[in-house]
This record gives sequence, structure tokens and C-alpha cells, in this order.
Amino acid sequence: MADKTSSGRADNGFMPMPIGLEALMEMQRPALTAMAQMNGRVYDNLAAINRNWVTFVNRRLKEELAMPQNLAGCKTVQDMYGVYSEFFQTAVADYQSEFEQMTKLGKSLAEDTAQFMQARLDDVAREARNGR
Repeated sequence: MADKTSSGRADNGFMPMPIGLEALMEMQRPALTAMAQMNGRVYDNLAAINRNWVTFVNRRLKEELAMPQNLAGCKTVQDMYGVYSEFFQTAVADYQSEFEQMTKLGKSLAEDTAQFMQARLDDVAREARNGR
């Protein structure tokens, strides 16, 4: 290997040609395209998860904000017990259902991402076999 001088040139006067930005971008285009497609899918799944969560939180918030008014309408301790009992049973059922839905959406996100990545790996392997 030739020693470099302080100017950065090799002793033989040869200076390697830098790769242009266009060439670098072209080499990375398949990976960038795949990442853009995957990011689009992930974004769609995350948007669905967020929509689901916001809907749930809004519904629960309405029920929780109605609680003082429901308690104010109670005439006996039994009435209060009934209001609290119904509130907590509904809350537990709602949270359980929401966590099940969030788990399903998260699983769907993970499976979709894994399938996409596997398809891209298969494409790369096929291109490598074909000599592209």
C-alpha cells in the first residue's frame, strides 16, 4: 500500500475518485424504498392504535365525569353502592376489553412488519441469486 503524503495524495500521484452523491443515493435506493414502504405501514398501524386509544379514553372520561352527578342523585347508601358497583364493573370490563384490543393491534403491527421484512429479505435473496 502506498504511503500518503501530507497533501492526501499517494506517492504515485494517484488520488482515488470520490463517489458522487447521486451514485450513493442510487446504491441505497432499494433500501430507502423498502424503509419508506415499511414506515408507511407502521404509521398506518400506529394511527389505528392511537385512534382506538383516544376513543376509549374519551368514552371512559365521559363516564368518570358523570360519576359525581350520578352520586348526587342518590338518596340512600344502597343507591350509592349501586352507582359505585355499576361504575367499577363497567370500568373493569372496559379496560379489559381495551387491553385485549390493544394487544391484538400490537400483534397485528408486529406480524405485518415481520411479514414485510421477510418479503423484502426474500426479494434480496432472489436478486442475489439472479446476479442483480
